[in-house]
Amino acid sequence: MKKRNMLIIIGAAIIGYLSLTQADTHDEARSLRDQGEILALETILERARKDYPGKVIEVELESEHGSYLYEIEILDKQGRVWELEYDARTGELVKQEQDD
Repeated sequence: MKKRNMLIIIGAAIIGYLSLTQADTHDEARSLRDQGEILALETILERARKDYPGKVIEVELESEHGSYLYEIEILDKQGRVWELEYDARTGELVKQEQDD
């Protein structure tokens, strides 16, 4: 019983940490958008859907070498997964590759 309770406590702590981390990330992204440092996610998603029609299955905002990138994964109609990277400031597609 003690082992089960310990696992529940550890699980709750991990969920709490992840929720806090995710909230911080959303707040940071909102702040960057409001300051004009990055484009709104919806703007980037519109471009990605136009470039690669399909279902968006994952989106991340990453910081690399002092700049921000939106990394988007799209499942196309043929069942292929595309990984796209857009410059978060300009909206330029800087990388696209098909995941295996």
